Amino acid sequence: MAFARTFLLVCAAALIALASSGCGSQGRPAQVGEVGYNPRIERELLAEKAAGDYYDYKTPKAGAVIRSNPAGALVEWYNSDGQWVSVGNTPTEEIVIEATGKPELFRVSAPGYLSQIRWVAATPNAEGVTVEFTLDPELPNDRFYVGDK
Repeated sequence: MAFARTFLLVCAAALIALASSGCGSQGRPAQVGEVGYNPRIERELLAEKAAGDYYDYKTPKAGAVIRSNPAGALVEWYNSDGQWVSVGNTPTEEIVIEATGKPELFRVSAPGYLSQIRWVAATPNAEGVTVEFTLDPELPNDRFYVGDK
């Protein structure tokens, strides 16, 4: 019982010390030179925001429509993080891509067919791009040679 009382007194003293030290207010400093303000990081954040705004509002964009034979195949886009992101099934709605000539990588796949991967690009004067994928059927399972028999 004595241990519990001592523990409660220590906890209460710690809470009072924290409350009086001002740790509860972690607001952004208002003046340059205060502790916690880093002008280099602020400049980097502003430059990143400006680059994002330039891409969003100034970079020319075009629409790409992806179709396949057979229809209904899954369309995936390879993003800058190195992951395939699903964008829908064929025929797709217009997918917005850069119209700077920079190619984007797309993969089209359907069950029972070999998937295809292709680069898709648009130029600044292009109003839109239509890409047709023709998928080849997979070989049936009885056509594979497995081992010596």
